[in-house]
Amino acid sequence: MLSPLQPLYLLLVVEPSTCPERLREVEAWEARTGRSLPVAVREFFTSLATIPMAPNEYPRTVWNAPEPGAAIVGRVTDHEWEVSLPDLWAEYHEGSLETLTSVLAAVEHATRDALDGIMPPSGLRGPLVYLQTDVMRQWRVFFELDGSIDPPVHEHHRDRGSPPRTFSSWLFAVFAGSYVHHDMVPYSFWGKNADLTRSEAACPVQPFRNGRWLRASQGPFDAEARAAHEGRLSSYARAYATKARLYDFSLPEGGWIWIVADEDSSEWWIAGETNEHVFALARAARDLGQLTAPLVADTPEGAAALELLAAASRDT
Repeated sequence: MLSPLQPLYLLLVVEPSTCPERLREVEAWEARTGRSLPVAVREFFTSLATIPMAPNEYPRTVWNAPEPGAAIVGRVTDHEWEVSLPDLWAEYHEGSLETLTSVLAAVEHATRDALDGIMPPSGLRGPLVYLQTDVMRQWRVFFELDGSIDPPVHEHHRDRGSPPRTFSSWLFAVFAGSYVHHDMVPYSFWGKNADLTRSEAACPVQPFRNGRWLRASQGPFDAEARAAHEGRLSSYARAYATKARLYDFSLPEGGWIWIVADEDSSEWWIAGETNEHVFALARAARDLGQLTAPLVADTPEGAAALELLAAASRDT
C-alpha cells in the first residue's frame, strides 16, 4: 500500500527515503516505551525528501535580503536537494513545528486533559498531541491518538476549533497553499534564508505552480490500463521508492499524467498548462486508464478543469 503522504511527494516532485538517525531515535523510543507513532506521523518525522534541481523558470520576489552567510537547509548539489520533511515544512510555512523528540515525549505522556490551555473537543477516540502553532501563537494544531495510521488533525484558532482532517490531508494543504500562492518558497532559495547566488543558477523544480492539477487515489494500476495509455500517449516508467513504480504519460504539448503504483494501490496526478489540457488528460485517465475514483481539485484552477469535466459528462 502506498504512503498516505504520496500526493505530497508528487506535488513537490519528491523521491522519499528514510533518515537513519531519526529512525533510530524513534526505534529506541519504541523499544523503551512500548508505544508507537501513527504511521503517517512517523513517516513525516523520519523521511528525507530528494528533489531535482533545475534552472529557475519563474520570476520570484525575494521576501527580504538574506542574512550574511545565508545557507540552504539540507544538502544541495547541482542535481538535487536533499532535506528532511520537517525542515522542508519550515521552508514552506511560517510557524513553530514541534521536534521529533518533543513529539515522542508528548505521545508517551499524552492524556485527555486540557492541552496548551485548550480543552479537547468531545467525541475524541484518544488524547491529543500538540504539533504546531503559527508565528503569532493564535493557531494551534494537534493530532489525535485514535489508533489510525493517518490520524485526525484538530486545528484551534483562538476560541474556536475547525473540523478535523487526516494528518496527510492537513500536511498537503499546508504545502499546497504556500506552493501556489507564495512565490518566495522554499525560503532557502527565495526567502529570508535565501542563498541568492546559488538560487539564480538552480532551484528545486516546481512544475505545478500554475495550480492546474487534479489528483485521485485508486486500487492497482493494471496491465490493461497501462497498455491503453501507452497506445495513445507518450510514456516512460521507472522504479520509485518503497517498491513502487512511477509512470509518466504525456501529451505532445501542455500536460501529463503521473501515476505512482504498487501491487495494491495507485496515486494519480493530472496536470496541464491550461484547463483544457487537464480536461483532456482527465478524460484519458477515465477512458483509457479505467480511473473511477473521484478526482480532487485543490485549487481554483483545478476546480475550473473539474467543472469542464463535469459539464462534458452532463452533455453525454
